[in-house]
Amino acid sequence: MKVGVVGLGDIAQKAYLPVYTQMQDQAEFYFATRNKEVQQNLQGIYHLQHMMNNLDELLAAGIQACFIHSATASHYQLVKKCLENQVDVFVDKPLSENLTEVEELLDLAKEKKRILMVGFNRRFAPMVEKLKAQKGKRMLFLQKNQIANDSLTSFEIFDVFLHLVDTAVYLLDDPVQTFSSDIRETKQHLETAILKLETKQTTALLTMDNKSGAKLENYQLSTEQESYCLASLTTFISQKKTQEQVETFNDWENTLVKRGFYPMVQAFLSALQTRTVAGLRQENIYPSHKICAEMLKQVEKSRRT
Repeated sequence: MKVGVVGLGDIAQKAYLPVYTQMQDQAEFYFATRNKEVQQNLQGIYHLQHMMNNLDELLAAGIQACFIHSATASHYQLVKKCLENQVDVFVDKPLSENLTEVEELLDLAKEKKRILMVGFNRRFAPMVEKLKAQKGKRMLFLQKNQIANDSLTSFEIFDVFLHLVDTAVYLLDDPVQTFSSDIRETKQHLETAILKLETKQTTALLTMDNKSGAKLENYQLSTEQESYCLASLTTFISQKKTQEQVETFNDWENTLVKRGFYPMVQAFLSALQTRTVAGLRQENIYPSHKICAEMLKQVEKSRRT
């Protein structure tokens, strides 16, 4: 297969390029960025054979699928162009910050009978899977804090808080029935965000503090039988009465496996071969986008009052 990669910025270089170079026996990768300096640096580091400037050149080269790691604002046009050219797509989250565009792209993928996968890596993190497997979820707490982060609320909700929202939607075993949010901001820059989700059997509480003094991501889950904690996607603690069991990865396990990037990319490449999407874990990605869009609507409303 000829597989394109558009956008070779910081995230692509840290989280994806090391994975692609390990999977060159499964596909022939064609890379594209307009930044000539980045082209030269990456070709020198990874000895990349195919380096181009943009998506049009990738399409002319005959790619059958494409990974899109460009800025969020470009996702809609790039994904749409790929789908219209019968090219399967993997795109970084969010699919778009515009809910109408999200709906349009999901519908277009169905119409063209193409694979469209949004890259929520936490859905593929092994320790998150251990939380997912637990039955009878009662309370779910997801926390993600940052250090002295000063970004616009609209960016933070779709770029960072969306991770928490989608992880909660993925972990919950029944549909979200109601949700409410509370956002504090200073001059439209996010300070803190709180989201409460309610399903038939579970209450989920999500929090983020952009100026917490420490960078962390912790999950907690309670059932009638046990309670569970997951720290930084890597340390899983089970607690039952007075007993506690701690599970971690071995020292040699790759960070990109721990955080779900490697298995996520592998799932997409496998789907290209089998033409089945069962392993892509794309159920309920639309509600994740919708909840974030509704949170921002509430913020806009509060600004006007």
